[in-house]
Amino acid sequence: MKKLKDLFQKIKPKNRKQKNIFGLVAIVVLIGVSLLIYRINSRPTTLKQDYHITDVTSVSKIVIKDRKDNTLNLVKTNDSTWTANEKYEVNNVMIKNVLETLRDMRIREPLPKAARNNIVKSLATSGKIVEIYTDDYLIDFWFIHLFKRQHICKTFYIGHETQDEMGTYMLKKGNKEPFIIYIPNFRGYLSTRFDANVDLWKSHNVFRYKQSEIKTLKVYLPKHQNESFTLVNNGHGFDFISADGTKQTNFDTTRVVSLLSSFVNMNYESVKRNVPKAEVDTIFKQQPLYNITVTSQKGKKESLRIFFKPGDREVEIKDERDQFFAAMMDINRCYAISSKFSDTLVMQYFVLDNVIQPASYFLRK
Repeated sequence: MKKLKDLFQKIKPKNRKQKNIFGLVAIVVLIGVSLLIYRINSRPTTLKQDYHITDVTSVSKIVIKDRKDNTLNLVKTNDSTWTANEKYEVNNVMIKNVLETLRDMRIREPLPKAARNNIVKSLATSGKIVEIYTDDYLIDFWFIHLFKRQHICKTFYIGHETQDEMGTYMLKKGNKEPFIIYIPNFRGYLSTRFDANVDLWKSHNVFRYKQSEIKTLKVYLPKHQNESFTLVNNGHGFDFISADGTKQTNFDTTRVVSLLSSFVNMNYESVKRNVPKAEVDTIFKQQPLYNITVTSQKGKKESLRIFFKPGDREVEIKDERDQFFAAMMDINRCYAISSKFSDTLVMQYFVLDNVIQPASYFLRK
């Protein structure tokens, strides 16, 4: 200890000039040590980050296949619209999520040698196959884009999540070894984002019309036909036509505007699978409560039929003879059959509140 103290006494600067030199040397040493530590901690990885897609705007098709014989074809029809299996409009949130995943996912680490064989077997037996197609041009120079073509960009075999649920096992076609894939700063795994179940990808949109896009809107009540009515776009607003064909002038415009606004973005809640036969026989073989038909300015027709949905609560309702009887009904939801979907839909009355109203609701007294 005494020798170390003597050493510091010997190198202790005697004047201002020596003090400045000593301070400068100390700063240089600190900078050198800091750079050394930085270089050690930021050594370039030997892993080639080739699992992500930099330009996801070029992605035009995504095919997902699982081991349950489900195949999902997502096809880009324009910049904002995708279709699923050439039939259904895709939920924008879902497609945005999967494109961001393809853009942001990275290799976290390779697998330990002891685990590789098991993971490869798992990918082969229970993994999903995801094919990514992109568009480019055979001639692409400055503003000249000629001969557009579509080609497969990447194929992934996607397995289950890691034990810490912070990564997903994946193998890219052409690679010999699988990797653990993750999204930096995201807590979770990625396998659930690549699901081949088409129901999860469908847009829940039943109607999407601006007021100016509607030519006619007909609300028909089969059991109370005199309460049916039709709205006709006259170019400046809407005419209210009652069931007998009479043009009504004394109607509540505020309520009519609220009715039309419901069609800007009307969505169903869920799809009802395997409807019990008893419900089919007692509900869907009867006339619907409401039959709603929209005809667009381009002549396209879309319809929606509303039916009671059984529930666990007994309520009183009227029959065709205006007699009350008790029935087990869901007071919050109903069944619906849409011309856009082949499935039975479940919708909330809250969404339909402005729509399923009789003509008398809109007429001023």
